[in-house]
Amino acid sequence: MSVEPQGLDFAGTLRAQRSFDAAWLVFNDHLRAHGVSHALYAQLPSVRVRSISREMIYHATYPEGFTRRYASEGMIDHDPRAHYCESDAEAPLYWNRPGDTLAADPEARDVLGLCEDFGLAFGMTLPLKGRSRLNRSGMGLAFDARTLAQAEEILAASEGAILSAAALFHALAQTPDIAADMIRLSLRERECLLWSAAGLRNKEIAFRLSIAEKTVEHHMASAMTKLHAVNRTHAVARALILGLIAPCPAATSLA
Repeated sequence: MSVEPQGLDFAGTLRAQRSFDAAWLVFNDHLRAHGVSHALYAQLPSVRVRSISREMIYHATYPEGFTRRYASEGMIDHDPRAHYCESDAEAPLYWNRPGDTLAADPEARDVLGLCEDFGLAFGMTLPLKGRSRLNRSGMGLAFDARTLAQAEEILAASEGAILSAAALFHALAQTPDIAADMIRLSLRERECLLWSAAGLRNKEIAFRLSIAEKTVEHHMASAMTKLHAVNRTHAVARALILGLIAPCPAATSLA
């Protein structure tokens, strides 16, 4: 199977990026060239006790007003497309195709109405596998389309390129350094989480890293906030599930 030169250029450029923001920019530039106007990329634990909006870690290029209501104010919790990413489905879910049942209940209709208000009626949701079975990922890609016919034209011309780009970006975003950068975890925060996972208490971590115990407490509290964790144990578990911490040359042994 042949690969378009544009696709090869994109893959090479994407793999050369060393930060999440840089990779996200390259990815979205490529998407726009193929008719995708906005994107959301999210990670979510497959086992959760809180709502999607409280557990989800995400980045989005959607309009600020939409993102505030959809993600921050919890409308995503009623979006059947978000729940689709929690299922075992692997195929894309297309928005507003004839015969779909996405607006089966009033709260779902409110979500879809919000999308239409912001010109985000057509697109597709991509369920993505995480680094482990305990982690789910997904993308919501809105098309630069005002009608179903325009959306179908984008799919006919670029569906393969969009799906390939999404898979490449997701693979890069799952690597430990890029994943940690997505969540804005600092090196010190990752080190504290790593040693906590090894069973050390704050005083022992402080000694290991040659920093003050209060500094360790600060780093752990910051990591908890960034990981949407309710306590220290939850933060360590989420970091492990998301593949954010792993042994490094400076932290391979307690000896």
